[in-house]
Amino acid sequence: MIEVKTTETYAIRTATLLNYIDELISEKRIPSREAALGLYVVGRPDPELRSLENSIVAEKRTHQLRVISVESLLSLAEIMSEYDVTHEDMLVMLRPSGPGIDALADLIARLIAQETVERTELPAPTSAPQPSVSVGGTTSTPPGYWVTPVRDDEDETAIDCIQNLVVNHGIYAFGERTPGRKHVKQGDWICFYANGKGVVAHASVSTAPENKPDQRVRHPQDYPYTLHVEDQRFYAENPVVVDATVRQQLDAFRGRDPDKSWAWFVQATRKISEHDFRVLARP
Repeated sequence: MIEVKTTETYAIRTATLLNYIDELISEKRIPSREAALGLYVVGRPDPELRSLENSIVAEKRTHQLRVISVESLLSLAEIMSEYDVTHEDMLVMLRPSGPGIDALADLIARLIAQETVERTELPAPTSAPQPSVSVGGTTSTPPGYWVTPVRDDEDETAIDCIQNLVVNHGIYAFGERTPGRKHVKQGDWICFYANGKGVVAHASVSTAPENKPDQRVRHPQDYPYTLHVEDQRFYAENPVVVDATVRQQLDAFRGRDPDKSWAWFVQATRKISEHDFRVLARP
């Protein structure tokens, strides 16, 4: 039984979700509470607040109720689509942990093994790899390419946020759990996807993210890792809409049906190929 919550800012009564489960038991759609699990999916989790988790622990409901962010849930869905894992494997992650952890350890080992096999089976490059570049006696690696989603806030739209931070102030900020945060480096390129609109800006990363909260960022306590950008381009009036035609051109969708669900691609910050960056960013 899934209940979706936008935020944990307001008090949430866990009894409500348990009542839904009881109704299903009364309708004989499930046999008992032991055969059911309540799962809260949170759109904007607050790592400092954790009100739902605290309520579940305080009420001793950890065997009945679980909490997951929408980013983490979509990450699990992506793992299931990309790797040889089953529905039961995913339930190992979602269900309350019992005394035995063999199933979880086995899942991790299989994922690592599959990743190793994929790397060793990659075909040899048809051309020489791009060399590192020596600048001023130091060696720099080739740039990485990223796409990061920006969502509307109660007081600020995604486009306004991008214009204010990226365009006007030349900064952006990540949270503690932003995927790939530790790998973003100076010289990388990043494009900004405004939720529901498309890619509306891109820029070059001039400093790697550092744990230096900036008061120009809304909720700096939630997004303390600030990076600086330059060479900004802003095209909110003519965004790159990630429609089926665009998705057909992307390396990330190779072997996938571009007409099927694709929210996973813009749900969290992710590294992309240079080709995909050039498709998504306005030249």
